[in-house]
Amino acid sequence: MTHRTDRGDTLIEIVIAVLIIGITVTALISSLGAAGTSAQFQRTSVQTDTVMRNYAEATKAAARSCTGLVSSYDPGFEPPTGFTTSATPAGGVCPDVHTSQQLTLSVVGPTGVAQTMQIVVRTP
Repeated sequence: MTHRTDRGDTLIEIVIAVLIIGITVTALISSLGAAGTSAQFQRTSVQTDTVMRNYAEATKAAARSCTGLVSSYDPGFEPPTGFTTSATPAGGVCPDVHTSQQLTLSVVGPTGVAQTMQIVVRTP
């Protein structure tokens, strides 16, 4: 004679429990992967921002070194491996003493993260 409390679990209950556990583990692993990807993007974005600021400071310092004898300047900035820099307008022409020049600087990181900044340079 079996009592109702001694029956145990049915196959359907076990399958449903395994499905719930599987879905939970899959969601957990997926969220950990997304967190890792987000962290990598944030790291690259911060590195690109640092390179951009260093490039802008080097460009401003080079433009301040313009004198009446020199008509162009070179920032002399070497970006880290994987980063590329550019300035518009290109050429590094010294601005006139009484005017300023607006430049648009661009930096592209190794993963394609790009950043632009507008700066104004003037001759002292």
